[in-house]
Amino acid sequence: MYMKKKTVRRGNTKPVRSQKAGSKNWLVMVKSWMFVVMFALMLGIGTIIGTYINQQVNMSSPAVAGVQIEAQ
Repeated sequence: MYMKKKTVRRGNTKPVRSQKAGSKNWLVMVKSWMFVVMFALMLGIGTIIGTYINQQVNMSSPAVAGVQIEAQ
């Protein structure tokens, strides 16, 4: 009289984590830190070069207390 309901068998429903997914996240983290470090180094190098150029310009046009004087 009553028919038995069909049961649906599903595979493993939990997502499978592979090692590639973990290593990819690690690679993204390393790349982003490399970007931050390179950006900081570029700022530091720019500051050093800018200070050197500023010193060279100040040596060519001497000034005392903000007032320019003639070079002798």
